Amino acid sequence: MNKSHRFVLLDGLRGIAALAVVIMHFTQHGNRTALFASSGLAVDLFFCLSGFVIAWSYYQKLVDGMSFSSYLKKRLVRLYPMFIIGILLGVLSFMIKLHYGTNSYTLSDFTKATLINAIYLPYFVTSTPERIDGIFLVNPPSWSLFFELLANFAFIFTIRFSKNLLIALTVLIGIWLIYAGITFETSPGWSTTNWTGGFPRVGFSFMVGILIFKFFDASKGAIKINPLVIIAVLMSLLLVPLSEWVYYWILGALFLMPLIVWLGSRVEVKQPLFSKALIYLGWISYPIYCLHHPMISIWDSISPNPTHFYRELLILFPLTLVITHILAKYIDDPVRAWLSRPKFQILKATD
Repeated sequence: MNKSHRFVLLDGLRGIAALAVVIMHFTQHGNRTALFASSGLAVDLFFCLSGFVIAWSYYQKLVDGMSFSSYLKKRLVRLYPMFIIGILLGVLSFMIKLHYGTNSYTLSDFTKATLINAIYLPYFVTSTPERIDGIFLVNPPSWSLFFELLANFAFIFTIRFSKNLLIALTVLIGIWLIYAGITFETSPGWSTTNWTGGFPRVGFSFMVGILIFKFFDASKGAIKINPLVIIAVLMSLLLVPLSEWVYYWILGALFLMPLIVWLGSRVEVKQPLFSKALIYLGWISYPIYCLHHPMISIWDSISPNPTHFYRELLILFPLTLVITHILAKYIDDPVRAWLSRPKFQILKATD
């Protein structure tokens, strides 16, 4: 396998899914049905994509002797800087809410949540009957990043597994996922009441991603499908307003999202401009996922009520894109580059 190969369409699919999540969160107010109402499936797509990409990038390196500490450092360097920027924005949004008197949590709860969430761990606030609490109060979408990091760590222990063992484990975790969905009656993992469902959710999708890698055969060549068709299918699946029907999520997590990832890994993008656009979407996907929720939280605190459906799309959405681009390009990228330098370069720079 050519490990330098870039899966351009997968970059684009990840970016489109991340933007769908952003739009869903920006428009889920009032009595309107949110746009991209089924974007919860995007998380399952992310988990599956991560399993495939991590296996593609690190499987052979780990087999050849890459240390576990080096692997984990690379993953933390990739994930943590933008994660902590999102936490800091979340703290800012809390302070603004505190100023306007629109905050739902005590300063004590939020302080404890900040300290715990900042080290990638969930915080379990004391719930009230009328409130559903996330496990990451400071930046709610970070729940999936917690499970993502767990999966990255667990990958180390799968590198010696045979294909048959991986298949068997994936089937068992898939059964657990179905049970979790039916038990919690929703796509689980994000709240204090359903967080345990996050384990089969990430476990199944991540394992399927590894299996897509294991069975990937470059010699079979690309599938001749227009990339726009796959993009349109993904957008349609996320647009369908069936988020309240848990069986749609189960179907999507078990079959539809893995199918999208498999197709995306087999379809080539040959147009240069289109490729650049998809690569950019992939680049912006993680930063905007980390930063968008604090942005909507700040916006809700300072904007007139009730929140206007179109104002978010016409003003807040492009504003969030611009701010995300600036923070990713001028803070996240340089910090990750600095943290990725060999030790001797870091030592030399401090002499």
